[in-house]
Amino acid sequence: MKGNLLTTLADRNFLDQAKQLFSSVYWNAGWEGDYMLLACGIPESELKWFRERGILVKEVEPFSDKDFGAETLRYPAAVTGKLALFSEEFKDWRAVAFIDADCIVRYPLDLLVNTKGFSAARDWLDTAIIMYQAKKPEGIEESEYLRQFNGYSLTATAFNTGVFAFNTKVIDSSTQVKLKQILHKYKDFGRFGEQLWMNLYFYKKWQRLPMEYNLFASYLHNRRRLPKRQIDGVVLHFPRFGKEEGLRCWDKNNAFYDEWKRNLERAEMIDLKHIPKPNCRWPGSRGLLFQRWRLRIALGSDYLRFYRSKMSIRSRTVAFFSAKMRKKHAHGA
Repeated sequence: MKGNLLTTLADRNFLDQAKQLFSSVYWNAGWEGDYMLLACGIPESELKWFRERGILVKEVEPFSDKDFGAETLRYPAAVTGKLALFSEEFKDWRAVAFIDADCIVRYPLDLLVNTKGFSAARDWLDTAIIMYQAKKPEGIEESEYLRQFNGYSLTATAFNTGVFAFNTKVIDSSTQVKLKQILHKYKDFGRFGEQLWMNLYFYKKWQRLPMEYNLFASYLHNRRRLPKRQIDGVVLHFPRFGKEEGLRCWDKNNAFYDEWKRNLERAEMIDLKHIPKPNCRWPGSRGLLFQRWRLRIALGSDYLRFYRSKMSIRSRTVAFFSAKMRKKHAHGA
């Protein structure tokens, strides 16, 4: 069995983003395992850059034939290609880590290497429960919508699939079959592509990574007005929030653009035969506690609003099923 594998996913529109991600992992994390690009519809001529640097390439197909999300926030079908990681061929490695190409890695990925099952960080704020990972398709009644999720608590905490890791012991011959069954049943419910499907597959079977392994940097800087110097984490993530400008780290008006650009430029010097030692590790004990305290202060009002909404959803869900049971017993009397 091989050691550990670090992967990201890209289509032809995300090649620079993938190069930057691998560069930040190489220079800042000092990743000593294998590197792999999950390539979705990329011509061989453009894959040459990765192969020449020793980065493995696996060509994958999307697990869906349609895009996801609302008109203001679309996710391409290509994002579902990461589900290919749960096939038995990846049992050649001990552990597999996945990081979205819209991330910057700043420190060694210790917890990802040491995972014993499936690990991910909880999703952020309004999408941090399963209810908000899904959408109700048009034309379906509320009662039927809820019945589709029988066996799942819609108020259970949801994880974000931008960063995750797993020990390959979680894969067996039935994994892909079960994932495709979930995909088929819930393909019209997913708001963010594969994120709902993975949350249902690993329902109550995942371990939580600390927030610094998936820190929404632009949200903290643009929405919560936290100074850039106070935003630090092992992995900085830059997902979009609607059509707002400057939220992606490759946008020139993003506060972290210079860091992203520098990593991209250094990608040309990647040499996997010689892994550099990382400059430093994520701050321990005192520094870590202070960082988490500072982030919770910045996010305080948002978390309070989230937990209030979570309690409201729980109350409505309980009330619905309670009324349903009372009606059933009344008819049986």
